[in-house]
Amino acid sequence: MASQKGEAGAYVALARIGRARGVDGEFIVWALADDYERFYELTRVYLVRRDKRVAAEVESFRVVSGRGVMKVKGVDAPEQVRLWVNGYIEIDETDRVRLPEGTYFQDDLVGLQVVSEDGELLGTIEQVMGMPAHDVYACRTPDGREVLIPAVENVVLKIDPDAGKIVVFPMPGLFD
Repeated sequence: MASQKGEAGAYVALARIGRARGVDGEFIVWALADDYERFYELTRVYLVRRDKRVAAEVESFRVVSGRGVMKVKGVDAPEQVRLWVNGYIEIDETDRVRLPEGTYFQDDLVGLQVVSEDGELLGTIEQVMGMPAHDVYACRTPDGREVLIPAVENVVLKIDPDAGKIVVFPMPGLFD
């Protein structure tokens, strides 16, 4: 999930908006998170596309054939859904779920400095990629190379968003 600064504060993208489903304004949503559980609790969201953000009250949400289906007040026909296709469903950052200690949202990690145990700057996290076995952090080194860091316990030693850094063990060949 990514967050961005808006006029009223910070927003977090939860899903991408897909095509209309049926004729009453329902639309497909593609979750940016692991599952759709969070969506059942939503009451207020923002529909966002390009530079337009509109607050909307959630009327219903369900999962059909593995896809989320949402209905919001004020969107009552397929023609109205088309205005939002390829946009995003966002929430206020303050409405974000609280994670257990030691776990982070992807956007908490992007921008953190990557340092070795002795404090040497190795780069900056540009992207977090979810892979089947574990996440991989795409790191841009000071000389402009991209290094893919496996997010495993023996490589990523400490994550400290408050200090703005991730401490890693630069195993042989990783940064060479």
